[in-house]
Amino acid sequence: MRPTLALLLTLLCAPLATYAQPTSKPATVRDHLWLFACPPGGDAEYLENAGYRGGSRMTPVEGAHWLDIPNLVFVTQDHTRPSLRWTEIKWKAKTTMDQWAISFESLKKVSWSAVGSSGSGGLKTLPDIVSMAKTYPHVTSVYLDDFVKDRHRRPDKAFAGRPAMSEEELKSMRAQLAKVGRPMEVWTTLYAYDLDPQHPDYTHCEPPLVDSLKHFDVIVLWTWKSDDLKDLEKNLARLEAVKPKDTKIALGLYLWDYTGVDEQKKADPTYRFGKPTPLDLMELQCGLGLKWLKEGRVRDLVILGNTHLDIGAPSAPWMRQWIKQHGAEKLGR
Repeated sequence: MRPTLALLLTLLCAPLATYAQPTSKPATVRDHLWLFACPPGGDAEYLENAGYRGGSRMTPVEGAHWLDIPNLVFVTQDHTRPSLRWTEIKWKAKTTMDQWAISFESLKKVSWSAVGSSGSGGLKTLPDIVSMAKTYPHVTSVYLDDFVKDRHRRPDKAFAGRPAMSEEELKSMRAQLAKVGRPMEVWTTLYAYDLDPQHPDYTHCEPPLVDSLKHFDVIVLWTWKSDDLKDLEKNLARLEAVKPKDTKIALGLYLWDYTGVDEQKKADPTYRFGKPTPLDLMELQCGLGLKWLKEGRVRDLVILGNTHLDIGAPSAPWMRQWIKQHGAEKLGR
């Protein structure tokens, strides 16, 4: 009788013990990796200028899976932006935006751009994103790329511009996002040169860019020119000094230097500018990014982008191997 009772108690208690065990796993580096992506061919002109002819055919999801990245930032340009849903919803089985969202369902999180490249878009695209987020729970945030728009040279040769969205529009955006019924983060791009008034590419923004930072949950710090990566530690400290306390930082990692000059191609009359990010600088930015991710100084790493993965740029397989090496490392969060 006693052995039978003991066995019964053991069997009854076993599920409770199992249930009491922690179910969440510690976060890994891979959990905090994002691919910054655009529709295929979005960078064709830049690649052509650099002598990489034929363009890229890699889609955002193909790029994410090739790199083994679970999260995606989907950014559009004027020439690649999907039609607004309301213009298609009555005649298409699935709208173009729905088709993109369905292709993203194999990913964990998606940040969808309301402001695209060059500061285009804005509030007119937001109702569709809100509608998408209600239907597709993997859409977890909106992205405001190139938040300083209409960038131009002043008579004194300095750059000037303005925020892509006004204070009133940013507040309206938050009100619309509340209709999703769950938390939706707002991400934005900030270029390192806009943290240093002495930098030759610094943009005098009116109203000041720093006034808008309170509206963002995540600021992605991008270093536009590879040569400026030497100041990456200094620029992270600058951002930490001006950002709101609760705003998180993500580090942007370029695989391509959009304005750099390839000395080996300079003699080619068809060559204009652009080159893959040099591997020593890939090592520098990824090494610092990994260090800061583990220290908690940055929350995420954002890799740009899918259009540079299938064109023969050496930075692409380097990045893939780096993720294989470090993606499974635990962060202790």
